[in-house]
Amino acid sequence: MPLLVFEDIWKSYQVGPTVLDVLKGISITVEKGELLAIVGPSGCGKSTLMNIIGLLDKPSSGSYHIEGEKIGYDDDRILSSIRNKNIGFVFQQYYLLPRLNALDNVGLPLAYRNVPKTEIADRSMEYLKRVEMQDRAYHKPDEMSGGQQQRVAIARALVGKPTLILADEPTGALDSSTGQDIMNLFTKINEEEGVTVIIITHDLKIAAQCRRSLKMIDGRICE
Repeated sequence: MPLLVFEDIWKSYQVGPTVLDVLKGISITVEKGELLAIVGPSGCGKSTLMNIIGLLDKPSSGSYHIEGEKIGYDDDRILSSIRNKNIGFVFQQYYLLPRLNALDNVGLPLAYRNVPKTEIADRSMEYLKRVEMQDRAYHKPDEMSGGQQQRVAIARALVGKPTLILADEPTGALDSSTGQDIMNLFTKINEEEGVTVIIITHDLKIAAQCRRSLKMIDGRICE
């Protein structure tokens, strides 16, 4: 059974008297364990698609299935629960809480699940070790480089043991060398953890390192 199935997804916005179609009939199947890039220029609709994949937004029409179950959009609590349990997010700007150290930032998804504090600390340290950031466990974000912050963000995405990692321009704020280190980490995670990874990017070099790449142009997929 595929992990994700998109069937004829449209997303439209009303702009004054005009209807703007941002996504135009997107149909995608993503298998479990894939390392997939969705690549395209700014304005092609890939961020909108990412938001719908991540259940941060809903389509105007079409259907979306996760592990065979059709997603409904009537209950925000159910959507939040699916996001928390099944999807780990990595963003270009990291979004670490500045007042928390790395260990506490990583543990946030578990805190939202009311996991006991001792288990949160143990699992957070385990995943910091997996991204080679255990020596920065008690450092706050402003005491870390961009690449180090992104590694912490990846540990945070993994700590809840999601089936999907959704990464939005994860190397966009990094220099090329550090960006390659982060890409190598995604590849390692995908191979060793078996986690499905979808990377949203404009960078063709990053996309070329994924096992499959889908190109977006003007709201459509050109595989």
